[in-house]
Amino acid sequence: MDENPRPLKRQRIQPEPSMSAATDDTGYSSDLTTLPPSSDPALRAAYTSSPLKSQLFQPPPQSQEELKPLPPAVLLVNLPSLLAHPPNHKYYVHSLVLSLSALRKCLTLPALLPDIECRAWTGLAELGMRVIAGGFSQSEEYGWATGIEAEVEKALSRGSIIAQKHPSLRAYKHQLALLQAQLSQWQHKTKFARNQIRNLISSLMPSDPPHMRYSAQLALITLLTTPTAAHQTKPEPEKVQNHTPPSSPQPSAQDVYAALSVVQELEDRAVADTHKQVALLARVLRLRILVAAGMWADVCAAIQKGEVALGLSYEAASTPKPRKPQPSQGKGATQTQQAPAPEQMFIMFEDAFEAAMVVHLLMLSIVYYTHAGDAAEVSPRLSHLHALLDSDVLDRFPDGVIEIALPTGPSLVVQVTHPRILFLLAFLVSSASKRDAVGRKPKRKVFAAEGLTTWDAEAIREISFSTWASAGDMQEVEERLARIKADLLSELIAVSIMRSEFSTAEENLNILIAHTRTYDIFPLFAARIALHHAHLAHALLQPARALRCYRAAAHHAERGSFVHVAALAGEAAICVGVSRRMSRLGETWREGLSEMDEDWPEEEGVEIDVQGGMEVVKMCRGMGGSLEAVAQVLEASFTPEILKAKQHLKQALELATKAQDNHLRALVLALIAAHYLHTAGDHARTMLQTCEQLAAGLGAPPTKGAGATQGTKSTPVVVGNAPLGLWVGERFLGESAVHHIRCPVALSVSSTSVAELFKRAGKEARVQKQTAVNAQLTKAVSDLARRGLPAPANVQVSAS
Repeated sequence: MDENPRPLKRQRIQPEPSMSAATDDTGYSSDLTTLPPSSDPALRAAYTSSPLKSQLFQPPPQSQEELKPLPPAVLLVNLPSLLAHPPNHKYYVHSLVLSLSALRKCLTLPALLPDIECRAWTGLAELGMRVIAGGFSQSEEYGWATGIEAEVEKALSRGSIIAQKHPSLRAYKHQLALLQAQLSQWQHKTKFARNQIRNLISSLMPSDPPHMRYSAQLALITLLTTPTAAHQTKPEPEKVQNHTPPSSPQPSAQDVYAALSVVQELEDRAVADTHKQVALLARVLRLRILVAAGMWADVCAAIQKGEVALGLSYEAASTPKPRKPQPSQGKGATQTQQAPAPEQMFIMFEDAFEAAMVVHLLMLSIVYYTHAGDAAEVSPRLSHLHALLDSDVLDRFPDGVIEIALPTGPSLVVQVTHPRILFLLAFLVSSASKRDAVGRKPKRKVFAAEGLTTWDAEAIREISFSTWASAGDMQEVEERLARIKADLLSELIAVSIMRSEFSTAEENLNILIAHTRTYDIFPLFAARIALHHAHLAHALLQPARALRCYRAAAHHAERGSFVHVAALAGEAAICVGVSRRMSRLGETWREGLSEMDEDWPEEEGVEIDVQGGMEVVKMCRGMGGSLEAVAQVLEASFTPEILKAKQHLKQALELATKAQDNHLRALVLALIAAHYLHTAGDHARTMLQTCEQLAAGLGAPPTKGAGATQGTKSTPVVVGNAPLGLWVGERFLGESAVHHIRCPVALSVSSTSVAELFKRAGKEARVQKQTAVNAQLTKAVSDLARRGLPAPANVQVSAS
């Protein structure tokens, strides 16, 4: 036996097509750019290991004498693939410990072949990064993970040296460079990590497989769009109460433009090489980056490019929809019936990659058009999304991993948003896109309620993860699911307040607070919770409490965010309304308001801060259709010229109608009608009648006739928005009493002495009916003002 054998001939080591990918496992990156953390056959799948495959998966030999024992190094380096478990498996930690032990033992063996040694160092670095990403090294409970960071650095260094010495191990050099960038990002060496990826991209040769360049570019995009690393210590409880972090890490504008530049390079290379799927991925990535950065001016063009790549085209939904033909028309009616509308047909996708891309594209486009207040563009895309989900499109990538086959070289494996997140996110997107709160079963409320029910049902089902996912990936999915439930509760609270379902709103507010504290995400929702309380107090005729909650929401919100600007707008509106009441009613301005309200701040005078209000109006510009309409309403109340006020209100009405936001539309109609009561009575009456219908619809019971019994607790629900309905009813009859409506800014342009519109039109019967309705509405407003007070005791006096 030769005691000094010659080394085997060097062979080119190249991963199988199903195991090549780059990694970015920070846990906070874009789901479309996070790649599975292994290109090593030993850590991707057991069957892809060539030495082990040839001996374990061949047909059984004819006799036991032909069996040969595996070399210890081959067995140890392949053990991690045999022991791999998803992060939610009960033996996941055991598999990590045993895999680390096996690789450490392998590296202590003498005379290792270069490919085995490089593979062992790479596997040790990948497993170490999984341990770090899962937070095991930060916990004293897992003593075996202590000091893993230094071991990972050593593994990266030793593996890189071996890969540089042997050209056949170039694939490992690429993977080790990506792992080194991950570690640098975790260590808060952001610039260093980005430079490492850039150096890797510049060092690639034309002969390298295309998946190497694509995965490196995707990793660089991830680093540019996630400026904060996953290595973060949780704040102390005292600090949590005083600081509200942003809902997601926000990169700087410079980083956003740099990421968009890399995306363009990725698309250009994919188009030049005719890699259509990679080009599609780049287009969806650009859209995602633009939406996350709030660069709304460029989003529409990005949506169109993505839809063209997928062969999609939509026609804006017509509003209003044609009415269905009546079953009986009566005598003299025409017998022609309108043909039924053709059933919508949508493109379905069988390929897993295209299915994932179209779901992401549709959700992002729905978010954009909802933000822009274009309900007609939202409707067909939302219908297509529902059709795709009904066809079980998410089952095509059950663990959130998709594979892009390339003509040459291995495939590119990309990790996208987990399908469990997409499934529940569809309910949230559907609820948020339906702005109309009027009706017996408004879709905004239906989608939010169904989403919460589905969330509870899905919470007990096990989530599918790939074997190379880390505990950090699992924690990120769980946190996103918790945030989706909080968002669904927020939607349900908002629509309940709009519909005057105050008990439901208060109950869900308590559930939201408990949920966010349970999952340790309360700081992320503190400002929004305060804004909900402000809207609730505003609707309950409690201006002082509403003002305090508006200011609390603005203080805790991220400056310039939607919640921050909405809180400032609410504060400006309520100050305008209260100032008008004070100037007209004097010391009796609190009559008709809630008796549970706090004292109005003494520093708030009667004069309106026009300059401060106009600053808020400027902040509302460009914040979406809803705040654009609010800005028009505020500017109409600040301007002293009637013609300009009418112009602003007209624009606000167009925006609210385009967005199908009937809650805001009812207020704008009331404000416009107040300008035409004296000059155009017929026009004012038409607008008031529409406003009256909308006010009644804001709280209509689920079924016709439900809760119609007078004297019961359901009476406020039947009348809908009682303060607004009463204000409209009094305008019909020409009564001069001043009542507080939902948004007090209406008082700045309303008239308190108006003609009797119905009497002027000669409708005496309608006058009597309106008088009875006003009596019921007056009682409903009175009950609303006394809400929360103890019921008066019945005192019986007996005659002696």
